[in-house]
This record gives sequence, C-alpha cells and structure tokens, in this order.
Amino acid sequence: MKLSLYVSYISFCLYCSSSLFGSSFTYALSDFTSDLDGWGGGADGEISTVGAINAGDPYMRKEIDLDGGGGYKARMVVRRPTDPTVIASDPWLGDYISKGIQRVELDVKNSSESDTVFLRLAISNVANPQISTGTWWVSTTYYNLSPEGQWEHVSFNLLESEMQRVGTVNSDTPGTDSFEETLSNLRGFRFISNGNGYSAIGAEYSGVIGMDNIELIAIPEPNATAIILAVVAGFIVFSRCRI
Repeated sequence: MKLSLYVSYISFCLYCSSSLFGSSFTYALSDFTSDLDGWGGGADGEISTVGAINAGDPYMRKEIDLDGGGGYKARMVVRRPTDPTVIASDPWLGDYISKGIQRVELDVKNSSESDTVFLRLAISNVANPQISTGTWWVSTTYYNLSPEGQWEHVSFNLLESEMQRVGTVNSDTPGTDSFEETLSNLRGFRFISNGNGYSAIGAEYSGVIGMDNIELIAIPEPNATAIILAVVAGFIVFSRCRI
C-alpha cells in the first residue's frame, strides 16, 4: 500500500513540476526570412542566402569596413534600436523581468579574412553608450570566432553573475543602476566584438558577419497552484503512510 502511494505521489510531483517550473519558449525570433526585422548597426545589412547554414536559408549579412574606412561604421556592432521612436513597441526591448526572458541565442559566422570576433552581449536601460546616463552591462562570457570560420550557435545567459557594469563612450565610470533595474527597462541591446569586455563599444573590424535565428528565450514564472497542490498531496501521502 505504501509503495503504491509513493508511486502515485512521485507521478503527481512530476506532473506538478511541469506546471511549477514551466517550459522555456521563444519570446522573440529574428530568422531574416524576408527582412532585417529592425536590426542595425554601424554598417548596413542585407538579406543573403550565400553561405547560409542550410542551402537557400536567408540570413543577415553585414559588410563592415571593407574599404578601410574609420569611425564607428568600422566597428563590429549589431544592435537595437535603430530608431529610438519605436523603443516602446520593440519586442526585443522593454521589461525583461515581467517577460521572463533569461537567455539569448543565435547563429553567427565570421567571414573576415583577418579579424577575430570576440562576441559579447551588451544591454542597457539607455539606447546608446554615447548617452551619459543609464547603465550598460556586458557579458563576461564571450565567443572567439576565428577568421573565415563556420557557423556557430552561441548562447548568453541574462544573469548578473555572467555580466559586468561598464562605462560609456564619455566616461570610464559605470552607471549605478542595479541589474534588475536595467532588465526591467531595457532600451539598448547589442552584439559587439570586444576583447576585454570593459565597454559596450564594438572593436574595429574589417570583414563580413553573418547572423541568423536570433532568439529571446523566456521561462514562465512558477505556477502557485501547482506549488499548493504538491504540498497538499505530500501531506496526504505521508500521513496515510504513517497510519
């Protein structure tokens, strides 16, 4: 009798756990099927299928500094927003905490003939690191993408333990907003190449970058009903086992 109760309880707990913790899901996805979907940066992008992950599959292709030009257009930056007037309606910005967003994934390829990409994620509660206010966070995790490389799938966790505050263009002093405050009002989101991770500014770069399947991964909040049911079931099972 006790064994059957234990089996039933374990089965019930497994059921509750799916409701309790939920399953991760894609909150936003840019697969570049027909357009650039709001992604910009220092260099213009285009939709291409040449050298795609799968034959005929479109992706975003950016040619950066191929003519040897200088300035910010020569830097490896892929960002949102490109138009500050659409921040409120951009699904890639806003309150990440209420949305349950915890991870960013994408496929990326460095086709430069000479330059390595040290790919990092940078986020902020202001749109651009040239703005003196707000706080920028840059991932301590980075991906070393060698020249003339292949497509790689990369992932960044949105955890304070895996990111650090950095300064702006005009100051080496980081902002003072907490990680939670920044995530609750995200207004700047960018992928950069930065070797030391001490800035949200991309390093100078010459070559071609390919990006595809950029994805925001969310995990639902725990289900309070499932928590209560699991606790009640536990009391019932163990009380019967003691009879």
